[in-house]
Amino acid sequence: MSLNTDKSASVSDALDTRITCRQFLDTPVPEDVLQGLLTKALRSPSGGNLQPWKIHVMTGETLANFKKDAVEITLAGKTEEPTHPAYPQPLWEPQRSWRYKLGEDMYAKLGIPRENKMGRLVWFAQNAKFFEAPVGIIITGDKRLGAPQHMDIGIFIQSLMLLAREAGLHTAPQGWWRNWTSVCHKYLDIPEEEEVMVGMAIGFGDASANVNNLYADRASLDEVAKFYG
Repeated sequence: MSLNTDKSASVSDALDTRITCRQFLDTPVPEDVLQGLLTKALRSPSGGNLQPWKIHVMTGETLANFKKDAVEITLAGKTEEPTHPAYPQPLWEPQRSWRYKLGEDMYAKLGIPRENKMGRLVWFAQNAKFFEAPVGIIITGDKRLGAPQHMDIGIFIQSLMLLAREAGLHTAPQGWWRNWTSVCHKYLDIPEEEEVMVGMAIGFGDASANVNNLYADRASLDEVAKFYG
């Protein structure tokens, strides 16, 4: 499936055309559009209406400096303690196979074979650049939040991703930033009692980038659902 850059006319279309966009154009997102998306996304539901998200939005010089530091840390091979692990360890089936296949499909689109370690490291650092998106977002939450509030934050970012498609934009949700929190704390006003939960790149997707033709597989309904009458 090729990247759809049209505005989505329905929720169904937004869901169907949403991908994790891994290459953006440098076209700026108009400020009124960006603020409109975020304002609408604030209508997302949360348990008890706690609204546990704090949103840090970067553009321009701040984003450029942020990305520069993040890339340097990544290419230097430095590691940090994540705020939350990306996956349970060890990962079980079928989740392990889903994750493995996504990685293989992505690198096939990029034309970077497994033995090209440097090529994969350079690509890995694209995460630190928000995949060249003109808008980088970091979402934080109080360290005392539990799993239900983490799910609420997930609902918020899903709302934001669908609203972005309605506006003809694309997104990349990035758990990546849970592993590189030092640069977040350096540039953003994050109180001591809060932690990095997730990041997101927003912008106009690059339809010429082959990696954006990656349309991740999904399990069938029969595999994951049981109906009770």
